[in-house]
Amino acid sequence: MSSSETAAQIVWPSRRGLALAAALGLAALAGGCFRPLYAESTTSTVGGSVKSALRSIDIPEIKGVIGHYLRNELVFEFDGGNEPDAQKTLKLDATITESIEIVTVDYANGRADSAVLVATATWKVTRSGSGEVVSSGVSSVREPYERSSQRFATVRAARNAQVQAGKNLASLIRGQISADITS
Repeated sequence: MSSSETAAQIVWPSRRGLALAAALGLAALAGGCFRPLYAESTTSTVGGSVKSALRSIDIPEIKGVIGHYLRNELVFEFDGGNEPDAQKTLKLDATITESIEIVTVDYANGRADSAVLVATATWKVTRSGSGEVVSSGVSSVREPYERSSQRFATVRAARNAQVQAGKNLASLIRGQISADITS
């Protein structure tokens, strides 16, 4: 290869290089279009910012073990432990259903070796005065756990699965409500 051929290759970029440069250029231009969901400047459809709208949601007690942990996690995620005296203009109502799916069975003794806790939350956020539905949905999580011949170990593993299900449901619900109330 002569030096003139090498110079020609350096001067003219390949199609791949042009495509990569165009993609990076478009990404840089589009980068200014995105707003963080939980920023103070992101407005909500219920008034104020999304963060202040989340702080204004009242969460009454939810029945069951998963409901208890779901409520605690939602209160922490919405308020952040900062403003317990915020005016509550919205209300979240939720119901939890749970079931257990047996995954594997030890056929020698007929016991289940592992199981999956399936927790489903049906929820809606309404305005306190008018009852208008602001956001609603159904969220579901699956939490696997091991079952043992030791009873306490199985009970503790099932409780840990319930706690984790409540926390995961809270994250899903918070994200969905935030997306629904963003204007």
